[in-house]
Amino acid sequence: MSFVVFLDVDGVLNTRTSCVRTPSAKYYGVEESRISLLSHAMRQNRADGVVLTTTWKNMRPDDEDFVYLVESLKKYDIEVLGKTQERWGSQREEGINDYLKEHPDVEEYVILDDNQYGFDDYNNMWERFLDTKGKGIENATYASRTPAIDTMLFLDAIKERS
Repeated sequence: MSFVVFLDVDGVLNTRTSCVRTPSAKYYGVEESRISLLSHAMRQNRADGVVLTTTWKNMRPDDEDFVYLVESLKKYDIEVLGKTQERWGSQREEGINDYLKEHPDVEEYVILDDNQYGFDDYNNMWERFLDTKGKGIENATYASRTPAIDTMLFLDAIKERS
């Protein structure tokens, strides 16, 4: 594994105006057009798969909504490689940092999220963070004034199709 995407779902693959619902109808579903954009950017950048940072990761693996998410990603050849595990009271950035320490084979990564958390406390994360501001992947922007090259290429691939 050399390139992964740390993926949030809500605000990235859906928005508050999304009409699609999950099978349980409890949550906004994921929009195929946004998964298609993610898939294109991942193929263009030879990303190996996604690591879930989203709150969806806390669902049971057999939960119908979690199965729906995984199957929706698989339709576009996106593999879920794992998920972050935040310690009690810690933030999303600490879960990503722990994941990277546990997986030294991850050489490059991009973070797709709609919340900045404490990513700016970790310079390497800030440079790899694409902020959707809750408006979907097609509206992602750099968080850093000096984004990493892989982050620039990833965003270019998104913009090329949106």
